[in-house]
Amino acid sequence: MTTYLFLKKNKNLIILFIFSLLIYIIKSKQELVEKLYSTFFYEIISNLSLTIVNKISFSVGDILYLITPFLFYRFLIKKNQTRRRLLTKMIVAFLFFYVVFNLQWGLNYYRVPLKNKANNYKSYSINELLETTNFFITKTNDLHNILSINDTISVKYDNLNFDIEKESIKSIKKTAFVKNKNLDLKIKKSIFSTPISYMGFGGYINPFTLEAQINYNIPTINVPTTICHEIGHQLGYSAEDEANYIGIISTIKSENKHIQYSGYSQGLKYLINEIYIIDKKLYKQLLATIKIGVLKNYKEAGEEWEKYDNPFETYFKKVYDLFLKANNQTKGIKSYNLVVDLLVNKYTNLEF
Repeated sequence: MTTYLFLKKNKNLIILFIFSLLIYIIKSKQELVEKLYSTFFYEIISNLSLTIVNKISFSVGDILYLITPFLFYRFLIKKNQTRRRLLTKMIVAFLFFYVVFNLQWGLNYYRVPLKNKANNYKSYSINELLETTNFFITKTNDLHNILSINDTISVKYDNLNFDIEKESIKSIKKTAFVKNKNLDLKIKKSIFSTPISYMGFGGYINPFTLEAQINYNIPTINVPTTICHEIGHQLGYSAEDEANYIGIISTIKSENKHIQYSGYSQGLKYLINEIYIIDKKLYKQLLATIKIGVLKNYKEAGEEWEKYDNPFETYFKKVYDLFLKANNQTKGIKSYNLVVDLLVNKYTNLEF
């Protein structure tokens, strides 16, 4: 009788615990996550969610973030409740968010990695890294020639005669990453842009509403790659290196030269930084082949970010690092830099 009363009184806790256990088991099965969740269940729920939320001009997810603490407080705090009851409700709340987070988006962290889907994927050599870096230097320099009045002036993104958001979304829609070409993809400006600027983030996806958000304070040159990066997350690619790859590849495939320049210069930045880590002498030699105007674009973008420098950014990044590591991103925040691996393989070895 006591067991029956416990089960009846705590049925929500038990149901959530069972779902949590199933999710925990499924996470260890990459192929199962890929076939059952990422390419089937997630495609259905994401198409449905985006069809609804993208009809709304403002960010539903940001509003949810604002009101959730209040709802959480109302759920937890009741008069004359025992400590045991409070603890039970806290566990229920935690399990609820865990289940919803994973079913709505989070399980994508455990899908088959993009590199595992490609034939002939391998670790790259320094020569292959150099070959890819030189390719990006050439492409970036060539676009700079077209977009700037001379070699020493940066490419300007002020007063563009096109909608940078629409052009960026158009570029990712042309890729194979977007299976449903009729899907209404949209990026929304975050109402938390100033706070996340101080945290050092350019955008994020809301894992509950699946809305892609952009920090409207970021340098304009970074807008195209950031939009495609966040939409990459929206499409089910949770890993940061894969979203970075999608952001770069999508933009360099654009017909718009400014969007292309954003992608090539971003890819070059990751590649040249990797060269710096491996061989500083070679780094200096390669740096001398990049047009001064391109380097000025990097400098100007860096100066825009410097306005938000603060001593707490490191701690915010550490928290996010722990979040990524808890979600199958073993390199944590360094996962962003793993895009170099994907880029080198793409341009020297194989086609994704």
